[in-house]
Amino acid sequence: MKTVTQEKFEKIIKQGFQEILKSLGFKKKTNNFYLQLEELGQIINIQKSKWSTKDDISFTINTGIFLPEYWSVIYNYQHVEIPKFPTEPVCLIRKRIGELRYKKDTWYELNEQTDENSLIEEIQSNIHFFILPYFENLNTKQKLLLEIENLIVSPSLSKMIVFGELNQFEKANKEYHQLLSKESNQHFLEKVRNYANKYELE
Repeated sequence: MKTVTQEKFEKIIKQGFQEILKSLGFKKKTNNFYLQLEELGQIINIQKSKWSTKDDISFTINTGIFLPEYWSVIYNYQHVEIPKFPTEPVCLIRKRIGELRYKKDTWYELNEQTDENSLIEEIQSNIHFFILPYFENLNTKQKLLLEIENLIVSPSLSKMIVFGELNQFEKANKEYHQLLSKESNQHFLEKVRNYANKYELE
């Protein structure tokens, strides 16, 4: 038998997330929502704290931008088909709701005394005013390329790979040389050079 807190959490998932996201084309699997666009995918994940119990649930909201080319290089070790419902941890860009709201990391606390309706209103506001506008700015590869410098600020292997996979070789080469100048871990540098060879960077 479900506790009052568990029933409130299910209500939050349904009214706070599902009723809005389903109408926009998002598919649901457990506490994950995924929208497959023509060139990439967008994910909303409701993550429970590992310390949650049936009477006290703490959760946050994660978002992800899934780029098939990036996943194929980084995660597809067995050369299988691109997942139809990828998970947030394998996304190129990952942001929590606190970051999207320009605040500290935000977790919501839920128990028998919580007014779940107020929480549902806040979550709906998060979706309408923060998550969906953020997704709108990242719904094509072209928009992603324009924003990636701001989304991943420091030199990174991820940026180098994305630029390489999307044929932005000048930008990939810039990331490559910045990584060579700033990294000292030889094992990591060997990996960087292997990818540089793949994209024929100099």
